[in-house]
Formats: sequence, structure tokens, C-alpha cells
Amino acid sequence: MKDKIAIVTGANRGIGRETALGLARAGMTVVMACRNLESARVTCEEIKSLTKNPNVAVMKLDLSSRDSIRSFVEDFKNRYGKLNILINNAGVCTMDRKRTVDNFEPNLGTNYVGTFLLTMQLLPFFEKGTDDRIINLISNIYKIGWFRFDRMDVYRWFRAYAVSKYMVLLFTLELAERLRDRGISVNAVHPGIVRTSIMYTHRWFDLIIKIILTPFFIDAAEGARQIIHLANSEEAGRLSGACFHKTRRKRIPRPYNNPKLRAALWEYSGSLLKNQPIKGTVS
Repeated sequence: MKDKIAIVTGANRGIGRETALGLARAGMTVVMACRNLESARVTCEEIKSLTKNPNVAVMKLDLSSRDSIRSFVEDFKNRYGKLNILINNAGVCTMDRKRTVDNFEPNLGTNYVGTFLLTMQLLPFFEKGTDDRIINLISNIYKIGWFRFDRMDVYRWFRAYAVSKYMVLLFTLELAERLRDRGISVNAVHPGIVRTSIMYTHRWFDLIIKIILTPFFIDAAEGARQIIHLANSEEAGRLSGACFHKTRRKRIPRPYNNPKLRAALWEYSGSLLKNQPIKGTVS
């Protein structure tokens, strides 16, 4: 593992921090791709101290900005030139109605669009024929994430979050198929209901959310356990197109794994890379 280079998005806290810590303990070079550099640098020094691994670095990345993603990829290319493991952990669940700088609803623009763009632009750095891995974080809430491409501006907050996570799942399954001959495994993990700040809105009803979810909460270290396993175990490297709930592999119900919808999402997403208008409707 000492020759492996891993990127963990949103690694300054929560599941991302625990994942970066676990990969650093395994001896990997870990790139913490974070929006909040001040917080990330503090976490980076903590991880270095805990693991005695000096090969942990912070790089600026804001998934809600296409320009930030491009700058990150260019910087990564100049610093490292190759990639073995990509952990797409970063995400938001926000009520904010402000659009991203690229004019997307913030949950969709960050959680799915940003993840898609980053992943596709990093693919050239994976070495063909090697044991490389992409791990995408999803949520079981994807089951209420049905969407239509012509209604993307309608979805808000909780529904938009669900749609974004369903899109990440569909992207995972489609990418796994397309990379099957490249030696890159692509899997999805629902880590469980983790006690992190993403669960709260800073509104009065946070108390209700806390009361309802407290019995189901797990800590961030437990949430990261399966992610770390998929990133560095030999057995996990042979899996691709799989979905996990915590540490157990889960079958995706057939209605949620529609090849036509996956293909339509791939076309929709590809148009984002080309800076083209989005067209088409899929129910």
C-alpha cells in the first residue's frame, strides 16, 4: 500500500477524516481534497501525528465549482501524475436556495454533478491494468430519489439530496460496467446514519431530527470502516458494481437499476463535460 496514492474528498471531518486516517495508517499517500483549507490543514497534521505517515497532503477542492474541479485536477497532475484510489465522500444536504456558481441546485450540483466531473477528469490518471478503485458514498435515501431531467430545478433540500444520491448510485453502476476491462473497480457504500453535521439544518426542527434519528446513529469511525476495507483489501479489489450498506453487500432492487435510466443519465452527465445545454426527459 505504500505505493498507492489515494484522494479522499471532504476529508477534513466526519467520515472523510476517518477514511483518510485509515488509509494513512495503511501507508498510502493520501490527498485530502477539501473546500475548507484551514480545517483541513489542522486535520492533516493530526493524521500525520497519529499515523507517523508524512505523506498526507491538503489540496483545495470545491465540488460545487467546475473551475475549482479543473484547478484541482491540474494541480494533482503536476504534483502526483497518477492515482490508485478515489473516495468520493464529500457532499452537502442543504436547504439553501442559492444556485452554485455553475447554476445548479446546490445539493445536485455538489453531490452529483461535482462528483461526476471530478471522477471523469481523474480517470486518465488511473494506470490501465492495475488494481485501482473508485468508491462512491451514497445514502439509502436514494429510494425516494426518482427524478426527471426536465424538472431538475424543482427539487429542493431533502428531495434534492435523495435525487443526488440516486444519481451517484446509477453513475457507480454504469461506470463499473464501462471500466470493467480497465482494472478499475467501482463500488458504492451507504455507511449508515452517521452522527455528522450533514444531518442538521441549523433550524428549530433539528431537535426533532435528533430525537428521531438518535437511536440509529453510528460514529464516523464505524461509518468509514467499510470504505477503508474496500480501498485496501485484496478481496475487495475483485468486486465492481457492488453496493454496500455498512459492511454488508446489498442487492439493488431491480426498479432502481434501470439500464435505460443509467444510459440517459450518462448522456446527461456527459453533456456537462462539454458545456452543452441539457436536453431530454426521463421519468
